[in-house]
Amino acid sequence: MCSNYQDLYKKGLDRGEQQKRRQQELLKQQKLRRQQGQDEARPVKKTEKAPPKHRKQRANDKASPFRLQLSEWLRHKPDNLGEWLLVPCPVGRRCMVIATNGKTKVYNKAGREFMKLRTLLPGDGHVQKCRTVLDCVYDEETQTFHVLDALSFGQQSLQDCEASFRFYWLRARFEEEDYAQKGDRNNKSFVLLNHYDFEDASAIEEILQKYPIWQENQPKLDGFLFYHKEASYVCGTTPLVCWLFSYMMPDVVDLPVNGNYVATEDYQPRLVLQYMEEFDEKLKLLRKQRPKETAKKSKKKKEEEPQTSMETNKEEEEEDGDSDEYAGLKSLLDHQRRLELGELDMDCEETPSAVDC
Repeated sequence: MCSNYQDLYKKGLDRGEQQKRRQQELLKQQKLRRQQGQDEARPVKKTEKAPPKHRKQRANDKASPFRLQLSEWLRHKPDNLGEWLLVPCPVGRRCMVIATNGKTKVYNKAGREFMKLRTLLPGDGHVQKCRTVLDCVYDEETQTFHVLDALSFGQQSLQDCEASFRFYWLRARFEEEDYAQKGDRNNKSFVLLNHYDFEDASAIEEILQKYPIWQENQPKLDGFLFYHKEASYVCGTTPLVCWLFSYMMPDVVDLPVNGNYVATEDYQPRLVLQYMEEFDEKLKLLRKQRPKETAKKSKKKKEEEPQTSMETNKEEEEEDGDSDEYAGLKSLLDHQRRLELGELDMDCEETPSAVDC
């Protein structure tokens, strides 16, 4: 299911109002989709069915069959903040972790595999005849995957579930099993990030005034994500998951933050929307320049270094220069975050002929 919302981009509507209308329209679509799924799951009179068609094997078995959910700027204060959840997001590399058939693989934002490991996640641990798909931020320094969200966890599919249920389900599973403990069967730590309900004003105030959020400031805070409680997981950019740097919170949602969160020199509180626009333009320019720089680096590397069987996915990482949705943006605007851009696509699992973008 896709929608480009062209009818919402009318003359006279500012970006904040456009976003608000797109949020409302997408919520309606997702609710309808969930209702249709419930109707299809109800018992019906049995009829002969054709045998299911098996998918053809992907030509590139190192490509992820899923895409990450990407955020937009939060351009306006929601009419009802109580419908949203707040998630402090750490600096790190955005990635998707898939455990199935007794293996766990990690893919970057472009869908390229860059790591294999053993984990206790359902699909790789004790139960292997299932699949777990986690949306994470990887902190290489501490060898830790910080779990943002999930498309599935073991036998439970979560993609079409509301965000509030996905987070509840993840919390329950992480309380049942210690995925943070590293060992022979769990090579790296998996830590579930906390989610704060805007209906709990005291909890929101406490986390916004806390500095650092994580002990000894490891990892460092990159910014805050806003999840609409009723939103399904969307593979691609969605207006139902939004992003702000910490210093933007007072100006967009009227909530004060700890004084240690200092804005960049070019940030002006009264021109926050203009700041977002300029930020996006700089990002577009950077993306246009990157292919040329990557080609030069690749050519130089091939001339200077022989290819060996020990080669890692360095070139792939360079091609996916903005794969670290949060950490990679520190090189822009006084070492700050890049904004995620992309097409809206509610179908996370691709068809065999699809290409990850």
